[in-house]
Amino acid sequence: MQNDDFSWDDLYVAYRVAELGTLSKTGERLGLNHSTVLRRISRLEQQLGVKLFIRHQRGYRLTDAGQLMLQRMQPIADEMLRLYSGLTSFEASPSGTLRISTVSDFSLFFAPLLHTFREQYPHIRVQVVATDDRMSLVSGDVHVAIRMGSQPQEPDLIARRLLPATMEYYAAKRYIQRYGTPRSLADVNRHQWVLPSGNKRQISGIWQLLERLDPHQIVFESNSFTDIYSAVSAGMGIGPIGMLQRSGNSHEALQLVEFGLHAEPSYMWFVYHKDMRGSGRIKALQSFVLEHVSAMMPGVVGQ
Repeated sequence: MQNDDFSWDDLYVAYRVAELGTLSKTGERLGLNHSTVLRRISRLEQQLGVKLFIRHQRGYRLTDAGQLMLQRMQPIADEMLRLYSGLTSFEASPSGTLRISTVSDFSLFFAPLLHTFREQYPHIRVQVVATDDRMSLVSGDVHVAIRMGSQPQEPDLIARRLLPATMEYYAAKRYIQRYGTPRSLADVNRHQWVLPSGNKRQISGIWQLLERLDPHQIVFESNSFTDIYSAVSAGMGIGPIGMLQRSGNSHEALQLVEFGLHAEPSYMWFVYHKDMRGSGRIKALQSFVLEHVSAMMPGVVGQ
């Protein structure tokens, strides 16, 4: 018999017949009809070239080969049950590695949250990829992604909304004392600006300004909103400050600047692949984040 002709299902059915003694009891236990059980036994005996059972009035009696099968299969069946139980408890009591991608500006705020998460789930090992690139959830590069922007539309992804990703423009009081503030969009080219670079220019509230702004009025650029916050705080110009930076820093030296720019709403999302919806690790992290992320950022302006 070739290895690829071998059927574990047939062997298991034969083992249960040997254990229970009749085709009817086996079929009832396994959810199979009488003829299917008989067909599987016959196929296995034909492949093996030996008889495992002898039919008699009260059921099936084991041959010597059948006795050997029953003896050898018992510890294997027990081990399989232990494996099944272990796999079930693996997700019931989350453990293993959990790979998470998060936007670079969120990683500073995410780390303390994950520390608290691991105190509750000490058997989970956390790996964080802080990047503004979209990591693949389909290929399994990461298990969970924390994303900013519009709701992910990929059909195989599940997205839970976390927080509104509000963004407003601020300036340092020292800048305002020297240059004043724009009163409308018509005034933007009379001021100096601190703005993000790269993909973050596609954020609502950024690209609307860029459409009206002379590039020469941009005095500082960075792909990090943490850098933007620092530059604005230093008085370099007017710039967008996200909720994460507002919540993690004292902005008493900053003043909100309103000049008629109305950004479309944007949100933070907890995203994972639909095939992972049964993962205990992901369920645990999702419940934890939904419960704690708002409390982690109290008093967020514009939330």
